[in-house]
Amino acid sequence: VNPLLAEPSALHNGAPDGDPATAPANLPLLQPGDTRVDPLVTAAFDANDAYVAKVRKVRAKLLAAAREAGAIDGRLRLALLSLHAGDEASILAANLATVLAQMDGPTIVIDADIPHPTLDRLLRVPNSIGLAEQLSGMALRVPIVPTAVERLWLMPSGQASNGSASLVEKGSLVEAADRWNMPPANLLAYLAERPRGTTAFGTILEKFDAVVLVAQRGVTPVAEIRRVID
Repeated sequence: VNPLLAEPSALHNGAPDGDPATAPANLPLLQPGDTRVDPLVTAAFDANDAYVAKVRKVRAKLLAAAREAGAIDGRLRLALLSLHAGDEASILAANLATVLAQMDGPTIVIDADIPHPTLDRLLRVPNSIGLAEQLSGMALRVPIVPTAVERLWLMPSGQASNGSASLVEKGSLVEAADRWNMPPANLLAYLAERPRGTTAFGTILEKFDAVVLVAQRGVTPVAEIRRVID
């Protein structure tokens, strides 16, 4: 049962004292050294790691924003957008997806960075078919793959080809996902903008409950952050 279908008071919000950084008890974790997930996905192995505590704070802020936006249908629809943030952003996305699966129930993470896929390597699942094929109508079934993390599935980016990356820009990713008849689950989409990019994220991110922007200090131009926010 998806815990998000419960009353808000029944949801995990961290420790009993309300600190969103504190790890709840009895989280499903992998054993250290389990090769089915990249060690950089620290949340899969160590709930008490300092980095994972920061990821839980990101989750708490996203949940607060989602509730303020009126997300009441029992499923979270979140996005993480990297603005020239490099590998650190995709690592954060994999860890955030893991924390969501641990604390908020079944979660599907979509790697929407079709030209530069990373989540398949971090979560160590095949990337033979994925979002690119789903958007182009070439997928025979919805390409979501279970990961070694309990209650976490990945829709990999799929195979990049001429024009495949632009398919993501054709409309709201949430609306597209609603048409795919995926199993009830939280949704986390990972997107990335590269230098000199002009992606129309306003259209893509429409209908998401909350979005977190990931920028790299001293690298991401302030003008780029303003463009995306506007």
